[in-house]
Order: sequence, then C-alpha cells, then structure tokens
Amino acid sequence: MHDDRTAPKRIRVTGLQEAQLPALVALEQACTAMYHESGFDEAEVPARTLAEIVALTRRHDVRVAEADDEVAGYMAWRDEAPGVAYLEEISVHPDHQRRGIATRLLEELYGRARELGMEQVVLRSREKASWAQALYRKAGFAPLGDDAPAKVRAWRAEQEASGKPLAREGVVVLWANIPLKTESPRGEDGDGGVDG
Repeated sequence: MHDDRTAPKRIRVTGLQEAQLPALVALEQACTAMYHESGFDEAEVPARTLAEIVALTRRHDVRVAEADDEVAGYMAWRDEAPGVAYLEEISVHPDHQRRGIATRLLEELYGRARELGMEQVVLRSREKASWAQALYRKAGFAPLGDDAPAKVRAWRAEQEASGKPLAREGVVVLWANIPLKTESPRGEDGDGGVDG
C-alpha cells in the first residue's frame, strides 16, 4: 500500500495533560468508528468518554503521543502482580496510523516498565481487529500459553483466581518480553485501539 502522507518530524510522548483531553475524546471516537466500520457492535466497542479517560489516570500511567504537536495517540498501562506490565489501552488516531506512533508508545511503555524491573508485558486484544493483531505480531507479542515465562503464567493464575474470565469471547490475551534498552519493538504502527 502506498502512503503519500508526510511522516511527522517529531513524535513526543508526555503524561496526560488537561489541554489534551478534547483531542483524546475525538481520537476515541475516530478509533471506535474503525471498529464499528469493521463490523463490531457499538455496545461491544464503545468510545471512552471524557470522564472515562480521566478515570484511567487513577490506576494507570497514561501517556499521550503528539505528532508535530498534534495529539496522535495514547496508551494506559499499569503494574500488575506479580510484576508484569498490563497494557490496558493503546490507540492511534486513524489519520496517524502507520507513522510510528504506536511503536513510539510501546517504546515508552517498555522504558518505564524496565525502570520498575518488569520483564514482560501482557494485554487483551480483539481477535478480529486485524490492524491491532498485525501491530502486536510485529512487536513480538504471542498468545498467552503454557510456554510463557513464570511471571506471565502467575499473572494468568491470579486473573483466573479472581473468578472473572481471563478474556471475553473473541478476545485474545497476548504477552511479550520487554526488549532490552538497546532494542526497539519491531514493526510499524497500525493500531486503532485496544481495550482491556
């Protein structure tokens, strides 16, 4: 596929700022529209509201990516027992996909998680969201199986012990090792949104 858009000169990742909230609400609407256009039900994939985005900050590290000073994407993640990074959300506005935004957000997550001594990241993603699945495959994520590292298997056991299903129907749990500092995630940006 040919993409004649100009790549951003600068991608900057910051903590969530109040001035970015209106753009994040618009980003949420654009990303969920992608899901709806792909056949997902609106009730199954609702757009987060302003209040829901703000509420993410209570339990998550929320980071916003700006491409040439325009809000282009965001992620929300947290440390979960027994010491894995759980990626709750990563969304990139459709106008900014395949321009390195999600890759830059993943690099930010990896750096922050490494600082806390974490070695793996886990997430949930809709199986039919081909754009998200492609991003995660290129970034080295794999389905959570018995071959996963001990901490990831322990995380799964804690989730299962909570009495809630590990994943809803049509949702897959993925994991990846956090790359060493000199490495970077493979692949190009292409995600329109992931939920947990």
